Amino acid sequence: KKHSQKSTAGWLASFAVFEPHWQVTMADARATGFATWNGKRYDFEDVPFYAEKNWGGEFPSKWYWAQCNAFDGYCKPDGSSRLSVTAGGGRRKIPLGQTEDLGMVSIHYDGKFYEAVPWTGEMEWDVEPWGKWIMRGRCTSGKKLFEAEIAAICDPQTAPGVVLRAPTRDDGLAYFCRDSFYAETTLSLWEIYYDTDQKQYVRGEAIIDQAFSKQGAVEVGGGPWWDSWKGKSKMKQPMKSMVKLPYLAQRLKRKVFRD
Repeated sequence: KKHSQKSTAGWLASFAVFEPHWQVTMADARATGFATWNGKRYDFEDVPFYAEKNWGGEFPSKWYWAQCNAFDGYCKPDGSSRLSVTAGGGRRKIPLGQTEDLGMVSIHYDGKFYEAVPWTGEMEWDVEPWGKWIMRGRCTSGKKLFEAEIAAICDPQTAPGVVLRAPTRDDGLAYFCRDSFYAETTLSLWEIYYDTDQKQYVRGEAIIDQAFSKQGAVEVGGGPWWDSWKGKSKMKQPMKSMVKLPYLAQRLKRKVFRD
């Protein structure tokens, strides 16, 4: 089945609205080739592959990110049951000199895409300066209602990460973020439904129950990172309503053709 490409930040990312722009191009791909490092060649074949693109004048003033596509037991020889998660967020610029704190969680599992973004649900995070990334996303709009939780842990002693350069407004490329590919990552995904008695969404059947990997990629950047950063996505108007327009159009189209 052919799937249309998803814009990570919504259709407004095609215009000079947000700063910076971020697009996940391949979250659940497979790659074959080789890499050369310090004169040594490393060959690989049909391995999990992830790629993204960032553009604009600078990175967010503060951000976090996690990605994993190598979960234990979730890559069968026939290509089924493949699992990949990408989660992240930060404090970005929007027009009129404002900023907003956002986050998202997206999952590819067994040919299906689960997307928890600020315009279809909610997302919250608890991220430490280094060592812990906990992100929860919930989609309460559309045909697939779900809740997802990802927890990534790095021991600062055994996995201190690597400090990397990132684009900044005043200093150009500067050592501004820290990455590791050794995070112990756990992912769970549940169906949810609205309970009329409790008047809230509640968890139903578990689609993924604590999938685990020791090959999670994690990052923190910007700052200051004096303490844990706990927050919830708060997309400001009128951006939120504008980004939702394609989803509302799809819902109307389904309703018209169904009726």
